[in-house]
Amino acid sequence: MKKILFLTTFIFLFLIACGDSNDKVSEPKVTADSLEYSFTSKENGKFVAIYRNQTNKTVPITFAMAKQREVMEDSQNYDFCPDIINFRKGTVSPDWFVVNLNLPIVPENSVLNQNDHPNLVSYKLPQGTYIGFVMDAEGCNDDQFDVFDITSNDALNN
Repeated sequence: MKKILFLTTFIFLFLIACGDSNDKVSEPKVTADSLEYSFTSKENGKFVAIYRNQTNKTVPITFAMAKQREVMEDSQNYDFCPDIINFRKGTVSPDWFVVNLNLPIVPENSVLNQNDHPNLVSYKLPQGTYIGFVMDAEGCNDDQFDVFDITSNDALNN
């Protein structure tokens, strides 16, 4: 009886742990003066990413929700530079919700185990517009940040 109980428990845990996941891992590219996501919009807010830093130095980034509960109209063409410059000086836009502040993105050549990657992040994001940007860059231009929209709250429902 104990063997059957143990075997049933083991199989159940194995199925949960190794279940089929439709979550695609994105790999945003990060340098000292740029950040780039591979998409501009996602329907589902399940966000799993391994930030890839091909430089030799750790690059701090910030990830924030720029528009809450709705998608910002024409977010890909909006000029976020004034908000980013103010943020770097210590003034956060009241519309923003900071998810990660100064997240250190370590260089790929210092990652010892790709299966335990220090640049892996995973979130269930609600509907809104999100921005990621490098913190230590000079001035501001379109390469230093990237924006994407989450168009539904589906990730929060399961």
